[in-house]
Amino acid sequence: MLEDILIFCVNLSRQLILSGANLERVYLAINFVCRTYNLQDISIFLLSSHISISASDSNNHYASRQASIPPAGINLERLRSLNQLSYKVAEIKPSPKLLDKMLSRAMNVKEYKDYIIILGRIIAMSCLSFIFGGGFLDLVPVIFVTVIMHYLLIYLEKSGLDKILANILIMFIATSCAIFFIHLGLGKKLSVVLITVSMVVIPGIPLVNAMRNLLCGHENNGILQMLKIFIETMALAMGIYIALAVFKSYVILGAFNFAHVNNYLLVILSFFASVGFAIVFHIPVKDLYLAGLGGALARIALISLAPLNFHRLLYMTLSALVASLYAEFFAVTRRQPSTFFVYPAIIPLIPGDLFLYAISGIYTGATERVIDHTLNCLYSLSGLSLGFVLCSTISHYVRRLRYSRM
Repeated sequence: MLEDILIFCVNLSRQLILSGANLERVYLAINFVCRTYNLQDISIFLLSSHISISASDSNNHYASRQASIPPAGINLERLRSLNQLSYKVAEIKPSPKLLDKMLSRAMNVKEYKDYIIILGRIIAMSCLSFIFGGGFLDLVPVIFVTVIMHYLLIYLEKSGLDKILANILIMFIATSCAIFFIHLGLGKKLSVVLITVSMVVIPGIPLVNAMRNLLCGHENNGILQMLKIFIETMALAMGIYIALAVFKSYVILGAFNFAHVNNYLLVILSFFASVGFAIVFHIPVKDLYLAGLGGALARIALISLAPLNFHRLLYMTLSALVASLYAEFFAVTRRQPSTFFVYPAIIPLIPGDLFLYAISGIYTGATERVIDHTLNCLYSLSGLSLGFVLCSTISHYVRRLRYSRM
C-alpha cells in the first residue's frame, strides 16, 4: 500500500512538472495526497530535474521513491486535469491500487493538432511584431521563420541533441532566415523580426519560475534553474551573434527601440498575443478569452504604471501583481491552478526585447548598452517574481481568514 502511494506521488509530480507546474504547486499536491492516506514522516525533495519522496505508514514501515524529470514543456489543460486529480484523490480516498489507473485517465486530455499550434504561434508572433514596432511587410519573415522554428523545435527534441547546441543551431538558422528574407525585400526591420521570433524560444516563463523559487524557499532549485537557463539563453545569443557575423555584409540592424504604438492597439494586440500563446499551451477554446483578458489587463497595468517615473522593479512588480490577482480570482472561483490563467497573462510582461537589445550591444561593442539592458531585464524578472509572491501571500492569508471564520 505504502509503495503504491509513493509511486503514484512520484509519477504525479513528474507529470505536473512536465506540464508546466511550479514546484510550490507540486509540493502542495503531493503533500495533500500523502496526508490523505495518513502517511507519517513525509519528506519531499523537489528539483525541476529530480524528485524524491519518502514516508512511513501507521505500522512504521518506511519506503522511498525517486524519479528523474526530462526537460519540461507546458500543457496547461493536462496540468489542470492532474491538479483536479489530486483533489479527487483527497475527496474519495480510493484504494492505492487504483491510483495508477486514475493517473492514466487524468493524462488523457484533448490536445490541439499540430497545425492549430502553428496557428497559435503565428497569431502570437504577428501581434508581438506589431507591439515591437514592425509593419505589415515584416509579418512575412516573422510568419515564415516562426513556422520553420516550430518544426526545428520538434526535430531537435526528437533528435536528443544537447540543449545548448540545439539553442545555438535554432537561433543561427532563425537569424539566417530572417536576414535572407530582409535581403530579398520581404521585410524592412531586421531588429523587429529578430526580437519577435526570439520570443518563440526565450525561456521567459522558466526564468520567472526560477526567480520565484529563489524567493519562495526553493533556493537550491532556483539557483540551479537560473544557472541552467542562463547558459541556455547565452547559447541563443551565440546563435544570433554567429549568424550576424557570418552574414555581416547583409546585416542592417537598424535601431533597437520601440516604435510608438497606440495604447488602445497595444491592449488589443496583447489580448491576441496571449490568446496565441494560450493555444500553444493547450488551453481549451472555451477559456481562450480568459487568457486574452489576462494579457490585456497586464498591458493596461503596464501602460498605466510605466509613465509614473517609478523604478522598473516597482512598476513590473505591480503589473505582475495585477495579472496574478486576476489569475488567482479565476483559480479560486473555478478550483483550478492559478498557473492556468497566469502564464498567458504575463506574456506582455516578459522582457524578450531587452534580451535582443543586450545582444545588439555585444554585436556593436556598446558595453554600456549591454550592462543597462541586462540590468533592466533582471529588474523585470525580479518584479514579475515579486508580484507572484505578493499575490500568493495575500491569497494565503485570505484563505486562512476564510477557513478560521468557517
